[in-house]
Amino acid sequence: MTNKITEIFHKIEDSFKSSLKGGEENLSVLIRWWGLVGYLFFYFVIEKLIIFCDIQIIDIIFSSFGIIYFSWHIYALIKCSPKKPKLSKEEKQKLRSEAIHNAPKAFMRKLFLQESISKWNPVKMEIVTDLLFVAHFIGYLIN
Repeated sequence: MTNKITEIFHKIEDSFKSSLKGGEENLSVLIRWWGLVGYLFFYFVIEKLIIFCDIQIIDIIFSSFGIIYFSWHIYALIKCSPKKPKLSKEEKQKLRSEAIHNAPKAFMRKLFLQESISKWNPVKMEIVTDLLFVAHFIGYLIN
């Protein structure tokens, strides 16, 4: 039992270190495990502890821990996100002309719900969610 626990903590430590190096950690691991699990933990555990605890120093410590965690998560997401290649003017013009040429077909597919109306960048959505959590925990520091 203790071997499994130490193995889990070793995997967590390796994931954390590779995310700090940038580009080595898989983005889906950052989003699913570090993001989703972090949101659930902070909402259902830390948030409830802050609400039920009347000692202000403990509230400040828990809030600071949340701010630091989600700030690190934003940093790791930015470092590990795939970089867009630089395009020349000719390539940009070619992409624009293809987009204009395919626009009526894409509109019809979206109209008949065969493709998504909008495409969300998962990294930007995670960053926005992290900023929401950071602002929420800063609210506890201010009050």
